[in-house]
Amino acid sequence: MKKLRLTPLNIVCAFLSVWMLWRAFVDRLAWEKVALGILLIIILLVADQFFRLFFQKIRRIWLVEIGFTAFTVLLIWLIRRPS
Repeated sequence: MKKLRLTPLNIVCAFLSVWMLWRAFVDRLAWEKVALGILLIIILLVADQFFRLFFQKIRRIWLVEIGFTAFTVLLIWLIRRPS
């Protein structure tokens, strides 16, 4: 069995999954938003595999994925920010 390598995108996916389930069952979140959350998780998992193919060292993977996560959060914040 291959050695498990924990990466920032795996951590983000885990937190997003727990948050999404919590919101869906406790706060009665609309199922359309849950579907968008699942789509985001799939995109993050594909991006994680993409980064693993191009960067062999775990340190570089961490740096690139932290940058990717920060860029994505900043982009979402800029899009959702009220004018």
